[in-house]
Amino acid sequence: MYRKLLLLTFVAALVTVGHATMIRANDERCVRDLISKWDVAYRALDAKAMVALETSDFELVDRFGNWFPQTSREENERMWAWGFANIYQGKPGPKHTVERIRFIQPDVAIVQARAYWADVITLPDGTRVPPHGQITTFVVVKQKEGWRIAAQNVHNKMQGDGPGERSPAQLPWNQDGIKQKK
Repeated sequence: MYRKLLLLTFVAALVTVGHATMIRANDERCVRDLISKWDVAYRALDAKAMVALETSDFELVDRFGNWFPQTSREENERMWAWGFANIYQGKPGPKHTVERIRFIQPDVAIVQARAYWADVITLPDGTRVPPHGQITTFVVVKQKEGWRIAAQNVHNKMQGDGPGERSPAQLPWNQDGIKQKK
């Protein structure tokens, strides 16, 4: 009897772990799909489609450190539409490639995506932003409607950055055989 109970407990634990692993894999796929849909809308300069993928209280920290907390989907759509017209000037931004997804909780994840601006960006005030790399950090949350983007933070890397930039695994402190200088 004791062996049967132990075996039943073991099988139940395996089923629970397997189920949790399947849920996590499904959630990761859904998060990747969300960022892919965001990227398509972003590159199409489609403010309405982008807003549909975000929470109503979405927040953006732009490449210059400006914080834009939104109070409604309408305000959010106006923000993106203004940016596409005045900053992007009708030219699509670069493709974003997901580098990492990290689940903080089952319904919250941080997504790191990399992009590279090959052209100069000229801002409405005449400021010219040279070609550069960019890491965009998304905070995504699972809601009744599915996964949505709650926050986005853009970080530019201005020097020594480009399409061939090193991944975290290629950094000196992550390479085997590297000796530390004293």
